[in-house]
Amino acid sequence: MPVFRSLWTRLENHPWLTMTVAVLAQTWFTLGNRALWFSDEVRYADAYRNLALNGKWMVLALNGQPYPDKPPVYFWFLWLLDKLTPFDPPAVFFLGAALSGLFFLFAAYALARTLRFDRTTSLGGVLILLSTFVLAALFHYSRMDLLFGACIILAHACLYRAYTADNQGTWPVRGFLLAGLATLIKGPLGFLFPLVNVFLFLLYKGEARRMLSRRTLLGLLAMLALLAAWIVGVILAEGPDFLINTVLGHQILERATHTFHHREPFYWYFVAFPIAWLPWSLTLFAAPVKSLFSLSFWGELWGGRRQAGPRAFLWIMFAATFAFLSSLSGKVFIYVLPMFPPLAILTADWMRTLDPARAKRLWTLAGGVWIVLGAALLLVGDLIPVPVPIRGMGICAGVLILGGAAILRMRGEDFRAGLLTAALALTVWIYPVGLLAIPSLDDAMSPKHQALILKDYIAKGYEPYAVRVYSGIYTWYADHEYPEYDDYEALARELAGHDKVILAVREPHWKDLSKLLPGFHVIDRQSIAGLPHLLVIKG
Repeated sequence: MPVFRSLWTRLENHPWLTMTVAVLAQTWFTLGNRALWFSDEVRYADAYRNLALNGKWMVLALNGQPYPDKPPVYFWFLWLLDKLTPFDPPAVFFLGAALSGLFFLFAAYALARTLRFDRTTSLGGVLILLSTFVLAALFHYSRMDLLFGACIILAHACLYRAYTADNQGTWPVRGFLLAGLATLIKGPLGFLFPLVNVFLFLLYKGEARRMLSRRTLLGLLAMLALLAAWIVGVILAEGPDFLINTVLGHQILERATHTFHHREPFYWYFVAFPIAWLPWSLTLFAAPVKSLFSLSFWGELWGGRRQAGPRAFLWIMFAATFAFLSSLSGKVFIYVLPMFPPLAILTADWMRTLDPARAKRLWTLAGGVWIVLGAALLLVGDLIPVPVPIRGMGICAGVLILGGAAILRMRGEDFRAGLLTAALALTVWIYPVGLLAIPSLDDAMSPKHQALILKDYIAKGYEPYAVRVYSGIYTWYADHEYPEYDDYEALARELAGHDKVILAVREPHWKDLSKLLPGFHVIDRQSIAGLPHLLVIKG
């Protein structure tokens, strides 16, 4: 269609503005229209408050205790937004999510251009990301993974530029510093992903020696200096034992090798990633996958490895990251984000060469999954097991079906028309979801309801406690810290001498604990993210 080609040309000529407007269109109306949800959002909110008000700049604090789970840089970013914009918490947390999403798109586009893909493929990759359900949802969820992923992707781009050009220049230093920054946002995967993936690419080409240079050493030293500055801050704040035993031992080494939560089998990402990559995971059924079972295909690939270029690098980024994540003991859905940009760029590049039959199959599958999801939501949406009515289900389902129909309408058109339609359809769908459905889930997903009850009872003189409840989930809304216990008998001894107590406890635990706490009775029950929580009082 001429109208799509004209629009594409305009967007292609102004990519940074295009990405900014797209993210703004998907997020402006949700900056503060819902409560903070269980469990990360409310916990990060309390960690931010301890940073901003109590000076916990190097080691975060949660509910009055050191919180070594995350490094502090993302919270510094939130603090800057808090100071430089008119937004206040909690709206500033959602602004941070939206801007992190924008930086993620910027990084994906910069990666494509650094690898010398033209503007058409680069914009196509961005539109694929903008029409991915999971990524659109993360633009509205307060956590650091998008900013973490953006730094990882940019580090890949810099290191590729460094080790494929005749003159390395300052690119190794830039790449290593971005890897160090990513590490200070979420953890050591921030430097492991780019360093391992770039090394494997060079090893595949037979050029691993390129990394043995003074520029590499300088970059490595710059990254280590950046990390050392934080390490010194941790030692000054909490002491060397805290660094060695808690941060390095418990949080990093134990999570990687023998995690204490999110333990999953090695094949877990084979199920999780296709779900995360919807609707584009269905491109597998339109791709010429038969060649993968041919020995000649792999022989030609290996024989031409020394001439490997950007496409090989992107495949290694995707495959090596997938394999590395699968090898870890702990597996989390959100960890797949660094695989999105390389696969989006490869998919956009592939779409440009599709024959008409495969292209028709691709858009039929993409539009079909929209229609199937919409029909399922329309038919069985009321059976979704949540304890609150969800508003706007019919509208959300209807937009999914209409969006799918619009994508199907593009089956015979140029791939540009399909990508623009998919991105626009998802943007339109976000409006009823963000304005109606998501806010109506607050009482099912946020501890705000019970936290405000806690706050009221604390004002009346009751002493707050929690037992076997996810740490710190009430602190932000209750505006008060409270002791947390795992041991029933220790809690019973502590509470024996108190006359007015309010206790937060999970319902299954209360069945056993109630025998040790005579005189307590339940005053509230709330199912939070499917987990029933009770508030019980004495006095």
